[in-house]
Amino acid sequence: MALNGPDTEDRRKIHLEVNQLVNQRLLITSLAVTVFAAITAWLIPKSSPAPGSDLGAFVYIASILLVVALFALFFLMHIFTRMLRIFTTYLIVTDASGWEKDWVTYRSKFPYLGYTKPLAGMFILLGIAATLFPLLLRLAYPVTLRPIGGLIFCVIVGLFYVAGVYYFGRKEGGSWRALWEHEDELRQRWETLKKDK
Repeated sequence: MALNGPDTEDRRKIHLEVNQLVNQRLLITSLAVTVFAAITAWLIPKSSPAPGSDLGAFVYIASILLVVALFALFFLMHIFTRMLRIFTTYLIVTDASGWEKDWVTYRSKFPYLGYTKPLAGMFILLGIAATLFPLLLRLAYPVTLRPIGGLIFCVIVGLFYVAGVYYFGRKEGGSWRALWEHEDELRQRWETLKKDK
């Protein structure tokens, strides 16, 4: 069955959905900053620990859980980006938006700093800070980084996090290429549906 194409009301709904998805991506990033600030503020000791005392497993566990929560928020944002691309490629294939066509042309010819790169950069920065938080506590207070296994595991999780955000946050057409966000593939799917009889 071939695509019917959007009518005026469909175009309006799709544009509203696109705007909502862009907004939700920004809100998720704001939520990530808020979660990071709340958790790290909670982990800062209220009084100075005794010199030479262990940092403790709790700080490492909390840092690891913070990194996991940040990745979950980033992945949700990435899913919203994929949904956004499905809508915008539909508008392109059905000739329902000159803007979306022009935007693809612009992005293919000129470098730009759009949503995906800065948002992924923010998540990478938050993940690095969450991973290094036990070390920052060590700089601020006279504690030892024991148990050392907690530090090692925290750093390993942090490295996987940064690699994952970088991998998912890379952008097509630039040095960052996004997994699950291939506009060409999505456009081809819509083209296939458009040609089906």
